[in-house]
Amino acid sequence: MKRFFFNLASKEDKILDTKGREFSDLASVHRHAMMLIHKMIALDDVDWRGWFINVTEANHRSVLTVLFPQAYCSSYKTSRDASDCDSAADRQSN
Repeated sequence: MKRFFFNLASKEDKILDTKGREFSDLASVHRHAMMLIHKMIALDDVDWRGWFINVTEANHRSVLTVLFPQAYCSSYKTSRDASDCDSAADRQSN
C-alpha cells in the first residue's frame, strides 16, 4: 500500500492534502478522486469550473490528475439558468 495525497488546484489556488490516504493501485486512487469531486460538487455551492485534483505520492511526484467534469460544474447555475429549467419543467407538465 502506498500513501497518496489529493491536492485541489485551479490556475489561481491550491489546497494541499496534508494527510493523504493509502491505496494499493491507481484505479482505486482514481475512484477516490472521483468520489471527492462528486461530494464537493454536491455539498458546496461553489463554481468548480477550472478545478482539478492533482494526486501525488509522498515525494510530491504527480501520478494522476482528475478534472472536475464540466457537466457537473454547469450545475452551478445562474438565476437565468434556473429560470430556464423551471420553464422547461412547466412545459413538460402541460
